[in-house]
Amino acid sequence: MSSALVVNGRTHVVDCGRGAVSQYMRAGLSMTSLAAIFLTHLHADHVVDYYAFPMLSAGASTDAGFRSPIDVYGPGPAGVESTVAFAPGQVPGTVEMTKLAGQAYAASPTFFMSEHTGTDPATLLRVHDALPPAGAGASATHTAPRMAPFTVMENDDVKVTAVLVPHGAVYPAYAYRFDTDHGSVVFSGDTSPTPNLITLARHADVLVHEALYPDGLASLGLSQALTDHILATHTDVADLGRTGAEADVKTLVATHLGPGDRAAVPEAVWRRQLRDSKRGASFAGEILLGQDLLHVPVR
Repeated sequence: MSSALVVNGRTHVVDCGRGAVSQYMRAGLSMTSLAAIFLTHLHADHVVDYYAFPMLSAGASTDAGFRSPIDVYGPGPAGVESTVAFAPGQVPGTVEMTKLAGQAYAASPTFFMSEHTGTDPATLLRVHDALPPAGAGASATHTAPRMAPFTVMENDDVKVTAVLVPHGAVYPAYAYRFDTDHGSVVFSGDTSPTPNLITLARHADVLVHEALYPDGLASLGLSQALTDHILATHTDVADLGRTGAEADVKTLVATHLGPGDRAAVPEAVWRRQLRDSKRGASFAGEILLGQDLLHVPVR
């Protein structure tokens, strides 16, 4: 899962799932335009290509890579112990995860720099742990209490706010809102239905929201435990129309589809589900089916 928002020629990437760098280039976006990366949560399908951005830029011998540091914003430490072999101690947040990735992949830039053809990827990043306000009462055991949005960053191009969203054991997990002079765009991240998302997305021009089609899970041969987990931690496509209506957004884009395999759930089925969801909730806005490299103008 990965999305990109371009504001005044500067690109902001939200999540870095498998193939994010390749799709970024296929979308016609330049690395030199990259301004910031935002991570909604630290599941593999949202971060696996994250460190590839600075790694590949640091090794580029031309202007194909970004040359000035970009900002990275992502969840801070969860405050829970790791259960992973060779990773004792607490689960890292985004800052520590980035440091550890730099250590794990130190060979490549070291060899490049020894031949004067590269730079240290760490010099290309300014990494920030985003933590919810203390007054929100959030914790690893109370992951998404009802809360007001809080500011993550702000500059002349964009103001970014966030709320906590519920996604199983994951903490923190965020949805982000980008407010610009051209309009507002919200990215839900992975979430089950929550009033926090409605609050964040109120009157947005575009809401990019994950979608699950429960009947499609049956053909995947998943265990009952995994099926139950997926159902509890994502948003049923049938609920998207209601979400769009309650938030009063202009356009809702269904993305990060589950299942994403078109053999399991054909495109026609997704489109029918979205139409039914829109009609059932009397949602006056537009609902789009997200596809790879879909471009949605904000107007």
